[in-house]
Amino acid sequence: MQEVWNQKFNREDFLYGENPNEFIKENSSFFKPKSRILCLGEGEGRNALYLAKQGFRVEALDASDIGLQKLQKKALEEGLAITIRHTLIENWNPQGFYGGIICSYMHLPKSEQKDMLLKAFLALEKDGFFIAELFSTHQPKYNHFGPKEQELLYDLKDLYGIFSNLPCKIYKLSQEIITLDEGMGHKGEASALRIIIKKERQVLNEVSQSHLEP
Repeated sequence: MQEVWNQKFNREDFLYGENPNEFIKENSSFFKPKSRILCLGEGEGRNALYLAKQGFRVEALDASDIGLQKLQKKALEEGLAITIRHTLIENWNPQGFYGGIICSYMHLPKSEQKDMLLKAFLALEKDGFFIAELFSTHQPKYNHFGPKEQELLYDLKDLYGIFSNLPCKIYKLSQEIITLDEGMGHKGEASALRIIIKKERQVLNEVSQSHLEP
């Protein structure tokens, strides 16, 4: 996975542009001012840079060292402090709790998706928000970008099954046809899953572990 994304990000410009994902930007007001925000699968850092400019304490995690180097360079140029975490998502161990966790179009095998979502939920502080925009299983019908393999796409029913069993308030969990204009990488119609959930209480890891069982 690291090698694949390093090849994609090994370019002068930013594959998905320098502007943040619009859904993340529009809903960043859910986060408390100056709260700690984690950006999962952050790539070249467009969301992390935007959130840091808004005064949040930002951490960016990705498997691509090249993507993170581009983010770090841009952050230094703009005088922004962003913590960089270079690791595969399956090896990620949360450091404390976050007021918000975001991701946009993170590609994960279906076998790892549930684990990632639960891990993100557990890493939220009480009243923290998880906000994400992901490619749905219908994306291959709409455009050439995004994964072609169903194994790397997300199913609305699967996500509902996960979140409906957790102590959270679902503000949004929908499948929508949208138009993306994100650099050269995402341009055109897309079938997206949009998620906004709020963690309502802390839960014991022993109890939550049951949600990982098949």
